[in-house]
Amino acid sequence: MHADWIAYLNTQNLSEQLPANDQATIAPLSHLGVLSISGKDAATFLQGQTTCDIKALVDSEPKLGAYCNAKGRTISTFVIIKLQEIYQLILTVDLLDTVRKKLQMYVLRSDVQLTDLSDELCIIGTHNVELTAQANLYSYPQLANSYLFIAAPEQTQQFCTELQTKQSALLIDANTWLNFDIQAGIPWLYANTSEKFVPQMLNLDKLEAISFTKGCYTGQEIVARTHYLGQNKRAMYRAKCITKASIDKGCSLFDPEVRETDLGSVILAAHNNDSTQLLLVLKDQAITVKNLQLNNQNHDKIILN
Repeated sequence: MHADWIAYLNTQNLSEQLPANDQATIAPLSHLGVLSISGKDAATFLQGQTTCDIKALVDSEPKLGAYCNAKGRTISTFVIIKLQEIYQLILTVDLLDTVRKKLQMYVLRSDVQLTDLSDELCIIGTHNVELTAQANLYSYPQLANSYLFIAAPEQTQQFCTELQTKQSALLIDANTWLNFDIQAGIPWLYANTSEKFVPQMLNLDKLEAISFTKGCYTGQEIVARTHYLGQNKRAMYRAKCITKASIDKGCSLFDPEVRETDLGSVILAAHNNDSTQLLLVLKDQAITVKNLQLNNQNHDKIILN
């Protein structure tokens, strides 16, 4: 993140709780970064690398997608925004450099430039904020009445200050914002969960983040086979557990009465009040077990929503 943006955030009191009502809420999404893909071959290049249909994108309308390895395992999920001839991938900072390096291997002689803009652009999430159409503002996928604001540090700071002043917007931290992503079922991946799931295990087919008609892309054969042969035996679910303890992404799940030692994995975890909201990828048999638990020190019990 840009030094000026970090300095500004250090002066703010970021809440670690969601508001109890429909209060306007904003959050610096410091866990996300921006990878720019530009050049005359950018669209063709991305069409052959991602699960979503790049040719169907509409300017300034975000779309969920994924980047897979050759075995069809999801390296990273992302939100993609088309800005005329330039494409912005919004993904976790944790995986941005990994994705940039892997994509760079396939550029070869194409006219494609990959640029990490995470130090130049700041990302803000808004929820229940009254906004008019403006530059740098994009609808947040799958989350009603929510937007992404992506701009330079000075503009972003001004945007936050105005919303706090004029709409009494509550400024929450990035982890608390993940409660909204969990509600919407958006499966952000990190290093601990990268390359472990085919996109359908993350419900990306249900989120319309996979095109089954666009043609070939890296990992497409496995993704298509899973779709047409119905071979997917895992899916993503919302859940919670009554704990304030930190839960690692990728933490496994088990039931002490079942021999299977790994019934699923944690994708996202976000604290709110006395509980922790979760996104989990579970094996089919995990849905019927009676005592699903986190494989952590406290063996916290999981309650499926």
